[in-house]
Amino acid sequence: WSEPGQEIFGAKVNYAHPTPLDNWGGSRIQSLRRLGRTNFEVSDISLGTGRISGDEGERVARLALDRGVNYFDTAPDYAGSGSEQAMGRAIRGVRDQLFIATKFCTPVGHLPTGTPVADYMKAIEGSLDRLGTDCVDLIHIHSCDSVERLLDPNVHEAFDRLREQGKARFIGFSSHTPRLAEVANASIESGRFDVMMLAYHHGIWPEIPEIIERAHVEADMGVVAMKTLKGARHRGLENFQPWADSFSQASLKWALSNPNVSSAVVSFFELQHVDEFLFASGRSFEQQDAEILRRYDSEIAGTFCAPHCGACLDSCPENVPIADVLRHRMYFEDYGWEKVAIEQYSRLETNASACEGCSAPCLGSCPLGIHISERTAGAHRLLTLS
Repeated sequence: WSEPGQEIFGAKVNYAHPTPLDNWGGSRIQSLRRLGRTNFEVSDISLGTGRISGDEGERVARLALDRGVNYFDTAPDYAGSGSEQAMGRAIRGVRDQLFIATKFCTPVGHLPTGTPVADYMKAIEGSLDRLGTDCVDLIHIHSCDSVERLLDPNVHEAFDRLREQGKARFIGFSSHTPRLAEVANASIESGRFDVMMLAYHHGIWPEIPEIIERAHVEADMGVVAMKTLKGARHRGLENFQPWADSFSQASLKWALSNPNVSSAVVSFFELQHVDEFLFASGRSFEQQDAEILRRYDSEIAGTFCAPHCGACLDSCPENVPIADVLRHRMYFEDYGWEKVAIEQYSRLETNASACEGCSAPCLGSCPLGIHISERTAGAHRLLTLS
């Protein structure tokens, strides 16, 4: 936390203690929303567990659950399976009060299209073991980047078998990829999916709210908003503004101002996040929140890559996955996830080494004004171990 009078993104910190504002203390969930046709009433703010692991992660999770969070999202590859293990300990004694979502995935990564049915099932059985439960409420197709993967017959057969065995109840998908709109529309048309979890934050493309409305109204799907903090600069972001509410609270209130959103998921990884994030529960989005978001957007201009866009991809002759490269750079610089960023970047089939010395035909293709080749080449230097 910053000292009083210090400027953060041009705004002076005007309170005199290094802890969250007093009125955040003891924040609890104030609102529940129906998660579509699952008919479960979920907390409007849900627990993202991507950085939860070990004893400290368990303490953060337990405090959030004690404060009324009843929905959490995890995955086998979060913290190298440490997330599911920590959550398994945190939910002891309260499992029957919770709605648990995990993913078709392994501790080392996603399961590709065509994975054998038995392997899909084995992955979920591993999750059940780590979570210490005999059933998960929801299984997502993880970070779904294509309609082919969304509708893979093997994953659906595996889910049907798991449901028949009482090991899973509902199926969904998560997506924050350039094909988000295509995947989301296909999920609605298929009639197979109970929940969608997709990137949704202030300043998002107009088509995304339309898709969310269609999913909620026409298909009665639950809609969980993720990436709600729009690439939040966790380093130094706590004191972004001089008003009572933080940037994170303004962002969460914006997402929840859409009545078609069932819940907004956000990554908790420090105890103070419980007070900070839950302070937004049940609160209206107001003018000062809009001003905070406007100022944030002005600060990230030219650096933030919208996770649902993909306008630049066809311009790259080397097929560099530009959105993935820039997301890993964001993890390193803004989230402080240096190890995760380097590891995930190293797994890309094509990295940004091709951007060094390239004639940059991608320039001008970004509707947000990102100087793509400069940012991707910089990402390669930052994320490559020499």
